[in-house]
Amino acid sequence: MKTITQPFPLRAYWGNRALLCLFLCSLLTIGRSFGQTTVPFTLSNNSSYTDANVYVAVVGIINGNHVWIEPKTSTVRLMSASDNTVAGPVIGGNQGPGGNGLYANCFAKLNEIPNKTINIPGIAGCRILISFNSQLYLYFFGASGAPSGYAAPNLANPTDPNQGIRYEMIELTNAATGLWANTTRVDSYQYPMGLEVWGNNSFYKKVGELKTHAQILSQWQSTAPAEFAGCYDATNGIIKFPSKTAAFQSGGAQAGYFNSYVDAIWSKYTNDYLVFNAGNAGTFTGHVSGGVFSFTRASDGQAGRISAKPSQLEVMEGSGVMASGTDLDKVVQAQICAAINRHAIDLNIASGVSQDFATDSKYYVTSPYNWYCKFWHQPDISYNSLTYAFCYDDVFEKSSTINASSPIRATITVGGFAGLASTGVATVYKDCNYSGYAVGLNPGTYTLSQLIALGVSNDDISSIKVNSGYKVTLYRDDNFSGPTIVKTADDACFVDDAFNDSASSLKVETNTTAFSSVIQAEDYTYMAGIQTESTTDAGGGLDVGYIDAGDWMSYNVTIPTAGTYRVIYRVASPNSNTTLRLEKDAGATQLGSVTIPNTGGWQNWTNVAHNVTLPAGSYSIGIATSTGGFNLNYLTITDNLSARLATQNIEQQVTAATDNTLTLSPNPVRNQLYLRGYDKVQTLTVYDLGGHEVLKVPNPGSTISIQSLQTGVYIIKLNRRDNSIKTIKIVKQ
Repeated sequence: MKTITQPFPLRAYWGNRALLCLFLCSLLTIGRSFGQTTVPFTLSNNSSYTDANVYVAVVGIINGNHVWIEPKTSTVRLMSASDNTVAGPVIGGNQGPGGNGLYANCFAKLNEIPNKTINIPGIAGCRILISFNSQLYLYFFGASGAPSGYAAPNLANPTDPNQGIRYEMIELTNAATGLWANTTRVDSYQYPMGLEVWGNNSFYKKVGELKTHAQILSQWQSTAPAEFAGCYDATNGIIKFPSKTAAFQSGGAQAGYFNSYVDAIWSKYTNDYLVFNAGNAGTFTGHVSGGVFSFTRASDGQAGRISAKPSQLEVMEGSGVMASGTDLDKVVQAQICAAINRHAIDLNIASGVSQDFATDSKYYVTSPYNWYCKFWHQPDISYNSLTYAFCYDDVFEKSSTINASSPIRATITVGGFAGLASTGVATVYKDCNYSGYAVGLNPGTYTLSQLIALGVSNDDISSIKVNSGYKVTLYRDDNFSGPTIVKTADDACFVDDAFNDSASSLKVETNTTAFSSVIQAEDYTYMAGIQTESTTDAGGGLDVGYIDAGDWMSYNVTIPTAGTYRVIYRVASPNSNTTLRLEKDAGATQLGSVTIPNTGGWQNWTNVAHNVTLPAGSYSIGIATSTGGFNLNYLTITDNLSARLATQNIEQQVTAATDNTLTLSPNPVRNQLYLRGYDKVQTLTVYDLGGHEVLKVPNPGSTISIQSLQTGVYIIKLNRRDNSIKTIKIVKQ
């Protein structure tokens, strides 16, 4: 674990980094009483974890004392060793700083926090910590004195009690100059995050990731150059900052990755002069003498310097000689450190010719550069390409820092913005034609005064359009209570002047629907003993066959909520009394077994099912057998509310009559299906494997667009004009 005593966030997860003058000026009030407006932070859950599996804590400094804020009540508490009452895991005999295996009772589950909102007063060095499936194990020393502060996760320590716990954070300071807040990728990436801040005078800024966790990991693995491939930690599903990996440390394969570039810079400017524009900080001219890189500012002749040629670690982490000396030294060090990571110093420019380090089109073009940082600044990964990928990413405002001089509220989107419309999941309009001005709202709570601050006039609100999968609830008062009006995607227009007559606040949230997930048998992550083969089952494709006693397959799943689920297996077997079992934890946890009947052949398919209890989260499950002697095409995991309908829809495939004059192609399909014999069809209906109707086409023609459907497996029901029915399974790519 690492002891945290410094008051400054805004630089790295747990490291102590020097701050630029900009942040030093913003934090001059640290150590004195804050008089700032309290800012409500609402947590919106757009993740694969349920609210009951998301844990939240808030720590920081007020009036020079280390404090924590109770998430359920927003009450400020002084840190005390007496708060260490939660038993944590003991790894390798490590009993923690207290020697008793106890840690701070400072976390709350998201579903326990009223309105998912925590009120943050004037505070410095604040971190909103968010962990998944478990709280983090922090240790509180005390509010002041020595030692004080808290011990935080140190994943470089193999006996740290937080090993294996996924977590993220928002760093912030609420100071006299306003709210300063940011997401961070310094040290590592563990899960997508989003942050939005609203303020007076129509202030609004948004930062965060745009893709799901799985998409981000996939894109990293498919694009990372060999030098940075080791940053991906497959065991924990995270991406580490390069200097946190063995490859970039002393003795590693990439220990000298930046050395040639740094050596060339120090060599060139021993004879030449480097001139660069540091934006508001002025124009500097630098020269190396005796290994010291000294700079003079043109406007006033003041000096800043880098006391020695930096090591690779100092370049990547902004530490050592890149974070020491006077304030002006640190300004110069930040500029040069950022320029090296971005490879923005052009060694081909003649001595004394001014260079512009602010042109981001020149960043990450010429090797060597910090590819980790380039990845996070891609516009398809981070909103507006803003992120905190290394300690000096705020140079020329490329970081995810938000500064609101008069903040009103903030929303943290756990899971990032993947799947959320850029204008929000609900949109307020001036009239019931969904026209006039439009203000987008993401999941969260909004009082009428907050809506007005966003540019909404309470005299003009007439309609709210709600995206599919979400709902809006209007309340009578600002406490989100009293009589309510609920609007979903199918019933969205407020024609009754609800805002003017009765409503004073609203909540935007997910409109919970039934869960269903289909897993193709051939999409295993690991297996033993099996083979794939072509199947004649509806829809074609592959099945898993040659399953003998002792064979097994494992699959990755994400279960939204702990509870009982129906697991339906598509099987074929010419044998009697064969069985399969479902398990997790590499077989240590048995989830249940099911008997497979004799279906009359290896390609005669039917469904068998059982109910199993599954925990929430992302993990692996396994299918194993002590008998073998069957084939498996796919399995469906669904909640019990939709299991019966899902089973019925799937089983319709078995009883459907063969009709070669009525076909759908291609299969698998991307965007458009071609229907042969369409003149015989009265209605074409598409169902997901949860039994939900997702598309209906009366009197279809020869082509049917399915571009709007998500990737997955669907059942298409063709109602023929002779009142017979044919069903076909398709795979949407």
